[in-house]
Formats: sequence, structure tokens, C-alpha cells
Amino acid sequence: MLVSPFAIAAINFLILFLMVLSIVDVAKSIALRANPDELVNIMTTVSSIMIGWGVALEEREVIRRVAGMKGRPDEKAQALIDSQCHSFGVAQLVLGLFSDIPVAMISLPDRIINATGIEYELLWMSVALIAVAAVVQIRHIVLLLTGR
Repeated sequence: MLVSPFAIAAINFLILFLMVLSIVDVAKSIALRANPDELVNIMTTVSSIMIGWGVALEEREVIRRVAGMKGRPDEKAQALIDSQCHSFGVAQLVLGLFSDIPVAMISLPDRIINATGIEYELLWMSVALIAVAAVVQIRHIVLLLTGR
């Protein structure tokens, strides 16, 4: 079931894989001064995935309730997982939202905000926030797999 700790850890790992690949690709591309538009697209996409998954994680308890999975014999353990998922989900959501802000500034027209000349610095901000989120994701995977 998608609310099991192992399923959540597996999805976390898939998203972590995308995050790490994107961080590496964008960091290399920034160093090569590649076209910022493609890099903005990558960062925006990863941020959107983080936001969506963060919302799903933080609402694990609601999903279990709607699916009729509350009140089982292991409810105490499930409540702990719900609490962890809520906390880590909020972290992914907030970091995803914040990582999208710098790249959104690049996309705005110059008459709104002129980011010309600082595109790569803004991209680095997004990369840094996604890197922090990747560390958070690793921590959550470890907690889910160790049952702590």
C-alpha cells in the first residue's frame, strides 16, 4: 500500500534520485554558463515534484483515515509515522516553494525584476535549497527504513 513506510521510502528514493541528478546537471551547466532557460525549467520541475510530494506526505494521516486504515492494532506506530511524514512533508513543501522563488525571478520580465546578469547566482540559490531538501529526504528514508 502507498502509505506503508517502505513504499514511502521507495518514492522518497526515486524523488531523491531526481533531485541529485538535477543538482549535478544544473551545477555543471552553471559552471559552463549554459542557457539559463533550460536550467530554470529543470529547477522548476524538481521544485514542483517536491511541493506535490511534500503535500502528500504531510497528509498521510488523512489518507489513512479516508482509506479506512486507522484504528488498526499498530496504530501507535502508524501515528509516529504520520507525525514524521507530516514534519518531513512540510520540509519538502517549504523547501520546494523556496527553491522555486529564485528561478521564478529569472522568468519574470525585466520590467518587473531585472535578473539579467544574476541568473546563475539565483540558480545557485535554488540548487542549494534542493540540496538541503535532498539531505532531509535521506534522513526521512533512514527513519522510515529503520522504524524509528
